Amino acid sequence: MSPAHVLEPTYDALRRRLIAGTWPSGFRLEATKLALDLGVSITPVRDSLNRLSGERLVQATAGIGFHVPRLDAADINQLLDWHEMLLSVGLRRIETGEAQLDIPHGHNGIADHSAILFGSIGMAAGNGELDRAIANAAARLGPYRRMEADLLAGAAAEIDEIDQTARAGSWESLTHLLQQYHARRRAIAPHLAHAVREN
Repeated sequence: MSPAHVLEPTYDALRRRLIAGTWPSGFRLEATKLALDLGVSITPVRDSLNRLSGERLVQATAGIGFHVPRLDAADINQLLDWHEMLLSVGLRRIETGEAQLDIPHGHNGIADHSAILFGSIGMAAGNGELDRAIANAAARLGPYRRMEADLLAGAAAEIDEIDQTARAGSWESLTHLLQQYHARRRAIAPHLAHAVREN
């Protein structure tokens, strides 16, 4: 195992690139090339790729190695369903007064705004397992969220409305908006899958 002072920055760098959609789906992640690119030895890269594989941000195939997961429309729909379920659990805890929702201001585009907004719901729910599950689903959806502006009319305005509704504490309206949000993305799942493959 690599020492933490080398492993953590390597892991963080690779994770950020995966979430940002730096590589198209199905792209082979060669540890030697990544090590050269990051200026580290191959060991922290392999350790990081194994860790990211456990988080399902990387796919490991025996005899082939590591690659960026290739999600099809059905996979994306299942991930969106899971994300919606997790958020509904978080909102129920917030709505009952068990937690306080605090959404930071400032973001860099739709994907970043979505991650901040939904991450805030996860944190406010007051359950570490739920928070980590929402964060993981968000990370896996990251590359697809970056395609929304091109594929979905009014996507940025939609996130703004969800944000404002959450800040206002209008829980019933927020639940309805989140249902619409996920339904709209499920409707374009084939296009999202194609766009990330061609990225």
